[in-house]
Amino acid sequence: MTDRVLTAAVVLFALGWIPVFLLRSERFSERRAVAAPDERRAMLNAVAAVGVHVTLVELTLTDPGGAPIAAPRLVIGMLVFLVGLAFWMLARHTLVAVGKVLDPAAPPPTLVTTGAFAVVRHPLALGMVILALGPAVAAARALTWVSFVAVVVTLARRCLQDEVELSATFRAAYERYAEATPSRLLPFVW
Repeated sequence: MTDRVLTAAVVLFALGWIPVFLLRSERFSERRAVAAPDERRAMLNAVAAVGVHVTLVELTLTDPGGAPIAAPRLVIGMLVFLVGLAFWMLARHTLVAVGKVLDPAAPPPTLVTTGAFAVVRHPLALGMVILALGPAVAAARALTWVSFVAVVVTLARRCLQDEVELSATFRAAYERYAEATPSRLLPFVW
């Protein structure tokens, strides 16, 4: 039983990120082309942090010399991961219909404040944090927790950069939104 659960976790944590990267609301390369140098670095840092985190989790889970991982912890990690994916998909659908992309060279067409955007101001990033939390819970090793924190920090930095752009674009409307939705990334925390 544990071997099948472990195999399911390894596959889910490796392949489960594919929809997030394929269904982005804007094309990564196009966004990087119009981004300021600091934003380009932050974008790459976030992708690198997620990549390192996923790699460390996969190595931890498949390490033949490592301590066995209890099936309940693997199942909890997979459930957390799936909640993150569902939340990310909800936020993505609220922002723009799946299959459509935003033009990164143009300012955002509207300020979205409903659905997942009423929970936190950056629900796509929150979805990614929850996605990264699932494997960290399953692996539960110091290094995977460190890589999880790196994911959170790099996504928080991106949130701050996005807020500058959104505030400049929507001015008073964004200030009202920020007052009504005080959490940027982590509900009740920040």
